[in-house]
Amino acid sequence: MSRLKTLRKLESTLESFLTRVVEAEQGRMNSLSSVDTLDEIARDSLKGRIVNNRLGDWFANNRNTVEKKQLDMSSIESIGNLLSDIRSGLDPADPISRKLSDQIDKWREEGIIPRRKLILKMSKKAPDEDFLGKFMDFMGREKELFDSGEFEGRHLLSILDDVLKSAEAKEDTMFLHLAGSMIYFLKMNGYKVTPFAKRLKEIENIRLRGRNAK
Repeated sequence: MSRLKTLRKLESTLESFLTRVVEAEQGRMNSLSSVDTLDEIARDSLKGRIVNNRLGDWFANNRNTVEKKQLDMSSIESIGNLLSDIRSGLDPADPISRKLSDQIDKWREEGIIPRRKLILKMSKKAPDEDFLGKFMDFMGREKELFDSGEFEGRHLLSILDDVLKSAEAKEDTMFLHLAGSMIYFLKMNGYKVTPFAKRLKEIENIRLRGRNAK
Protein backbone atom coordinates (compact mmCIF):
# COMPACT_ATOMS: atom_id res chain seq x y z
CA MET A 1 0.00 0.00 0.00
CA SER A 2 1.37 3.39 -1.00
CA ARG A 3 2.06 6.09 1.55
CA LEU A 4 -0.78 8.22 0.16
CA LYS A 5 -3.30 5.38 0.49
CA THR A 6 -2.09 4.70 4.02
CA LEU A 7 -2.58 8.35 4.99
CA ARG A 8 -6.04 8.40 3.43
CA LYS A 9 -7.01 5.25 5.31
CA LEU A 10 -5.75 6.72 8.58
CA GLU A 11 -7.62 9.95 7.86
CA SER A 12 -10.82 8.02 7.17
CA THR A 13 -10.40 5.97 10.37
CA LEU A 14 -9.78 9.11 12.44
CA GLU A 15 -12.76 10.88 10.90
CA SER A 16 -15.00 7.89 11.66
CA PHE A 17 -13.72 7.78 15.25
CA LEU A 18 -14.29 11.50 15.79
CA THR A 19 -17.79 11.23 14.34
CA ARG A 20 -18.65 8.47 16.82
CA VAL A 21 -17.22 10.50 19.69
CA VAL A 22 -19.23 13.58 18.71
CA GLU A 23 -22.42 11.52 18.35
CA ALA A 24 -21.88 9.89 21.74
CA GLU A 25 -21.19 13.22 23.43
CA GLN A 26 -24.19 14.81 21.74
CA GLY A 27 -26.36 11.96 22.98
CA ARG A 28 -25.06 12.42 26.52
CA MET A 29 -25.72 16.16 26.43
CA ASN A 30 -29.21 15.58 25.06
CA SER A 31 -29.93 13.15 27.89
CA LEU A 32 -28.74 15.65 30.51
CA SER A 33 -30.85 18.39 28.92
CA SER A 34 -33.92 16.12 28.90
CA VAL A 35 -33.46 15.28 32.59
CA ASP A 36 -33.03 18.96 33.48
CA THR A 37 -36.22 19.88 31.60
CA LEU A 38 -38.16 17.10 33.30
CA ASP A 39 -36.79 18.19 36.68
CA GLU A 40 -38.17 21.70 36.07
CA ILE A 41 -41.56 20.19 35.18
CA ALA A 42 -41.48 18.09 38.36
CA ARG A 43 -40.63 21.14 40.49
CA ASP A 44 -43.59 23.07 39.06
CA SER A 45 -45.84 20.05 39.58
CA LEU A 46 -44.67 19.96 43.19
CA LYS A 47 -45.88 23.55 43.54
CA GLY A 48 -49.32 22.56 42.29
CA ARG A 49 -48.97 24.03 38.81
CA ILE A 50 -50.56 22.39 35.75
CA VAL A 51 -47.82 20.78 33.66
CA ASN A 52 -49.85 18.73 31.15
CA ASN A 53 -48.80 20.63 28.01
CA ARG A 54 -45.12 20.73 28.93
CA LEU A 55 -45.10 17.06 29.92
CA GLY A 56 -46.82 16.12 26.65
CA ASP A 57 -44.18 18.06 24.69
CA TRP A 58 -41.44 16.39 26.71
CA PHE A 59 -42.76 12.93 25.85
CA ALA A 60 -43.00 13.86 22.16
CA ASN A 61 -39.42 15.15 22.10
CA ASN A 62 -37.94 12.18 23.95
CA ARG A 63 -39.92 9.22 22.62
CA ASN A 64 -37.11 8.06 20.34
CA THR A 65 -34.54 7.98 23.12
CA VAL A 66 -36.49 5.22 24.87
CA GLU A 67 -37.36 3.30 21.73
CA LYS A 68 -33.72 3.31 20.62
CA LYS A 69 -32.46 2.65 24.18
CA GLN A 70 -30.17 5.68 24.10
CA LEU A 71 -30.38 6.47 27.83
CA ASP A 72 -27.67 5.54 30.32
CA MET A 73 -28.56 4.04 33.69
CA SER A 74 -28.18 7.31 35.58
CA SER A 75 -30.59 9.10 33.22
CA ILE A 76 -33.05 6.19 33.36
CA GLU A 77 -33.16 6.32 37.17
CA SER A 78 -33.51 10.11 37.27
CA ILE A 79 -36.29 10.15 34.68
CA GLY A 80 -38.09 7.26 36.39
CA ASN A 81 -38.04 9.09 39.72
CA LEU A 82 -39.21 12.37 38.25
CA LEU A 83 -42.02 10.79 36.22
CA SER A 84 -43.19 8.97 39.33
CA ASP A 85 -43.35 12.26 41.23
CA ILE A 86 -45.22 13.97 38.40
CA ARG A 87 -47.68 11.08 38.02
CA SER A 88 -48.74 11.34 41.65
CA GLY A 89 -49.84 14.94 41.01
CA LEU A 90 -51.82 14.32 37.82
CA ASP A 91 -55.59 14.66 38.06
CA PRO A 92 -57.21 11.25 37.35
CA ALA A 93 -60.49 13.01 36.51
CA ASP A 94 -58.88 14.92 33.64
CA PRO A 95 -58.74 13.03 30.27
CA ILE A 96 -55.39 14.57 29.27
CA SER A 97 -53.87 13.75 32.65
CA ARG A 98 -55.08 10.15 32.31
CA LYS A 99 -53.37 9.86 28.92
CA LEU A 100 -50.16 11.21 30.40
CA SER A 101 -50.42 8.74 33.28
CA ASP A 102 -50.85 5.94 30.74
CA GLN A 103 -47.76 7.18 28.91
CA ILE A 104 -45.75 7.12 32.14
CA ASP A 105 -46.96 3.55 32.73
CA LYS A 106 -45.83 2.57 29.22
CA TRP A 107 -42.38 4.00 29.92
CA ARG A 108 -42.27 1.98 33.14
CA GLU A 109 -42.90 -1.14 31.05
CA GLU A 110 -39.84 -0.14 29.03
CA GLY A 111 -37.73 -0.04 32.20
CA ILE A 112 -38.06 3.66 33.11
CA ILE A 113 -38.98 3.07 36.73
CA PRO A 114 -38.19 4.93 39.99
CA ARG A 115 -35.31 3.46 41.95
CA ARG A 116 -33.70 6.16 44.08
CA LYS A 117 -34.25 6.25 47.84
CA LEU A 118 -33.13 8.87 50.34
CA ILE A 119 -30.73 7.24 52.78
CA LEU A 120 -29.19 9.32 55.53
CA LYS A 121 -26.02 7.74 56.94
CA MET A 122 -24.01 8.65 60.01
CA SER A 123 -20.36 7.90 60.57
CA LYS A 124 -19.38 5.56 63.39
CA LYS A 125 -19.01 7.16 66.81
CA ALA A 126 -17.61 6.04 70.11
CA PRO A 127 -20.06 3.74 71.97
CA ASP A 128 -20.09 5.93 75.10
CA GLU A 129 -21.09 9.11 73.24
CA ASP A 130 -24.29 10.76 74.46
CA PHE A 131 -26.42 10.39 71.33
CA LEU A 132 -29.66 11.10 73.15
CA GLY A 133 -28.27 14.35 74.53
CA LYS A 134 -27.15 15.45 71.08
CA PHE A 135 -30.51 14.54 69.59
CA MET A 136 -32.37 16.50 72.26
CA ASP A 137 -30.05 19.46 71.64
CA PHE A 138 -30.90 19.38 67.94
CA MET A 139 -34.62 19.21 68.70
CA GLY A 140 -34.37 22.07 71.18
CA ARG A 141 -32.50 24.37 68.80
CA GLU A 142 -34.87 23.54 65.96
CA LYS A 143 -37.84 24.47 68.14
CA GLU A 144 -36.14 27.75 69.08
CA LEU A 145 -35.69 28.52 65.39
CA PHE A 146 -39.39 28.11 64.70
CA ASP A 147 -40.39 29.92 67.90
CA SER A 148 -38.38 32.94 66.78
CA GLY A 149 -41.19 33.94 64.42
CA GLU A 150 -38.88 34.04 61.39
CA PHE A 151 -41.08 31.63 59.45
CA GLU A 152 -44.48 32.75 60.69
CA GLY A 153 -47.20 32.67 58.03
CA ARG A 154 -45.10 30.82 55.44
CA HIS A 155 -45.77 27.44 53.83
CA LEU A 156 -43.62 24.56 55.02
CA LEU A 157 -42.25 24.01 51.49
CA SER A 158 -40.99 27.59 51.39
CA ILE A 159 -39.44 27.18 54.83
CA LEU A 160 -37.74 23.93 53.72
CA ASP A 161 -36.16 25.79 50.81
CA ASP A 162 -34.62 28.31 53.24
CA VAL A 163 -33.46 25.56 55.60
CA LEU A 164 -31.69 23.78 52.73
CA LYS A 165 -29.98 27.06 51.78
CA SER A 166 -28.80 27.40 55.39
CA ALA A 167 -27.61 23.78 55.39
CA GLU A 168 -25.57 24.54 52.29
CA ALA A 169 -24.09 27.79 53.57
CA LYS A 170 -23.51 27.02 57.26
CA GLU A 171 -21.42 24.45 59.10
CA ASP A 172 -24.11 23.80 61.72
CA THR A 173 -25.38 20.26 61.08
CA MET A 174 -28.66 21.14 62.77
CA PHE A 175 -29.91 22.44 59.42
CA LEU A 176 -29.17 19.10 57.77
CA HIS A 177 -31.13 17.31 60.48
CA LEU A 178 -33.99 19.79 60.29
CA ALA A 179 -34.20 19.53 56.49
CA GLY A 180 -34.27 15.73 56.67
CA SER A 181 -37.05 15.80 59.26
CA MET A 182 -39.11 18.26 57.22
CA ILE A 183 -38.67 16.24 54.01
CA TYR A 184 -39.84 13.06 55.74
CA PHE A 185 -42.82 14.84 57.32
CA LEU A 186 -43.89 16.30 53.96
CA LYS A 187 -43.52 12.91 52.29
CA MET A 188 -45.76 11.28 54.92
CA ASN A 189 -48.38 13.91 54.15
CA GLY A 190 -48.44 13.26 50.41
CA TYR A 191 -46.10 15.96 49.12
CA LYS A 192 -43.66 15.26 46.30
CA VAL A 193 -40.26 15.80 47.88
CA THR A 194 -37.82 14.23 45.42
CA PRO A 195 -36.20 17.54 44.33
CA PHE A 196 -35.68 18.53 47.97
CA ALA A 197 -34.31 15.09 48.89
CA LYS A 198 -31.91 15.36 45.96
CA ARG A 199 -30.69 18.77 47.15
CA LEU A 200 -30.17 17.44 50.68
CA LYS A 201 -28.17 14.48 49.38
CA GLU A 202 -25.99 16.79 47.27
CA ILE A 203 -25.28 18.98 50.30
CA GLU A 204 -24.37 15.90 52.37
CA ASN A 205 -22.02 14.69 49.65
CA ILE A 206 -20.29 18.08 49.50
CA ARG A 207 -19.84 18.00 53.30
CA LEU A 208 -18.45 14.46 53.10
CA ARG A 209 -15.96 15.38 50.36
CA GLY A 210 -14.88 18.38 52.42
CA ARG A 211 -14.21 16.23 55.49
CA ASN A 212 -12.30 13.64 53.47
CA ALA A 213 -10.13 16.35 51.93
CA LYS A 214 -8.91 17.52 55.33
